[in-house]
Amino acid sequence: MTVVPPPTRPGRPPRAVPELGAARGAVPPDGIPPDGVPPDGDGAGGPPSPGLLGPAARTTLLLVLVLAGSLLVGAVAGARGRTLVHDRMLPWILGRGLGVAAYLALTAMVALGVWLRHPWRSRFHRTSAEAVLRGHVTLAACTLTLLAGHLTSLALDRYAGVGWVGALVPFGAHYRPTGVALGTLAFYGVVLVAGTAALAGSIGRRVWFPVHTVSVLVFCLTLAHGALSGSDGYTLRWVYVASGVLVLGLQATRWAAGAARRGSAAVGE
Repeated sequence: MTVVPPPTRPGRPPRAVPELGAARGAVPPDGIPPDGVPPDGDGAGGPPSPGLLGPAARTTLLLVLVLAGSLLVGAVAGARGRTLVHDRMLPWILGRGLGVAAYLALTAMVALGVWLRHPWRSRFHRTSAEAVLRGHVTLAACTLTLLAGHLTSLALDRYAGVGWVGALVPFGAHYRPTGVALGTLAFYGVVLVAGTAALAGSIGRRVWFPVHTVSVLVFCLTLAHGALSGSDGYTLRWVYVASGVLVLGLQATRWAAGAARRGSAAVGE
């Protein structure tokens, strides 16, 4: 077929007519485009073959599975917890459970924060610094939420001997005042560290970063609080030991590796 170029105006060169095979969306007879990347589908330029389930079907299936799992867990928990709901120790049990969960979240948060600035992290390239930072921030939010539930449960418990005064004022509790006071100080430390980190863009690094470095001290206060004030401190002793070794070990090796690096740099100069 002969392609007739469009008429041109006097004084202007004729426009080039593109090849028919180079038209947008055209695929050569062998099914492989000029860039060498085969198209999706069966290799002949056709549409991609649909999967077994579309996005809407997968989302619906996921919601159904989550709902079924929630109903199963709720049925089991309801059958086993009928007497617990009317137990006067329920606020204490909730407070202890939320406290242990907050401690585990705090441990992971501090460990990730120390690891984020650890010199050894450069040896591992599987996890990016951005992913570690996101996990650190997420754990901080979880820690604050669990701490609020822990404090509220124990403050509302009439049999715990803590109350709002004991929960917010150091040494104001009747129940193990020293251990509870350490927890109160740790709570204020978490709020201070998280608050200054949230305002990092406004107050500058010179203000928030020195405050952020006391996170390990806050962790130590929390560990001592759990061991001294918890009624199940002996049962959880290995949890406290393992978490303490993890966080303090990371901090110690970070200091040692940083000191060795600075010493090597000084010798090189």
